[in-house]
Amino acid sequence: MSEVSIDNEPLVRFLNKLQPLSPAIIDFALKETFRITVKKNSLIDSVQENSKECVFFIIKGLVRGFILDEGKDITTWLTQENGLIGTIRNPGNTAPTYFEHLQAIEDSNLLVLPYSFIDKLYVQFPESNILGRKLLAIHYHMSQERSILSRIPSAEARYKQFKDNHPTIKFRIPLKYLASYLGMRIETLSRIRRRAKLNS
Repeated sequence: MSEVSIDNEPLVRFLNKLQPLSPAIIDFALKETFRITVKKNSLIDSVQENSKECVFFIIKGLVRGFILDEGKDITTWLTQENGLIGTIRNPGNTAPTYFEHLQAIEDSNLLVLPYSFIDKLYVQFPESNILGRKLLAIHYHMSQERSILSRIPSAEARYKQFKDNHPTIKFRIPLKYLASYLGMRIETLSRIRRRAKLNS
């Protein structure tokens, strides 16, 4: 099967690199998905109703996930363009321990992929299951990276690891969110960044 190219559809380009898509899948995806715009600092669930019933593809912008624990805002992940975000469904239907919020930290354009569309995709196009496995592997890798990062005891080593793995977004993230994600105080992160700048 030859690869289908639609230059103005970022999701299609992204998925085609993982697994060549048939014209039928592309047509179905274009009919069943839609775009939304989320302003900087806005919560995605305030813009898109039933946000837990879909996932989002970031066309442009930067989004964070966070939880609230005893009134404390804790950033759990950060994702930029060409990333898929949203609540991962548990096949066992176990209620999540925490409700994870999604917030745009830049003006962002997102493509909405309802879970109803994803379910139909797997049923109507069996080849899409290959794509699903590859996407799952990507998300597992990202989860593993976050897990390892949180266990590095040195704050400086955590920042270096993040900077090496995400060189294009380290200065796009507000200091308070990056410090929260890396599990350190803002003052500590500022000091580490100043030292890194002096040594570069």
